Amino acid sequence: MTPTIQTALFIAIVGIAGIFIFMSFFYMIILALDKYLPYQEEKPVEEFIEETFEDEEE
Repeated sequence: MTPTIQTALFIAIVGIAGIFIFMSFFYMIILALDKYLPYQEEKPVEEFIEETFEDEEE
């Protein structure tokens, strides 16, 4: 194998490994954000008004 091909393969392997590490890190950030800031569905305005009205009656 020529030194040029070896260098090209080394650069390709380093690039692929770098992308893999970055994507793993990015995925961990997404999981952490999802754990500490969970999604909460917003209630429609009608339900919010009904709950407020029920609270006032009590």
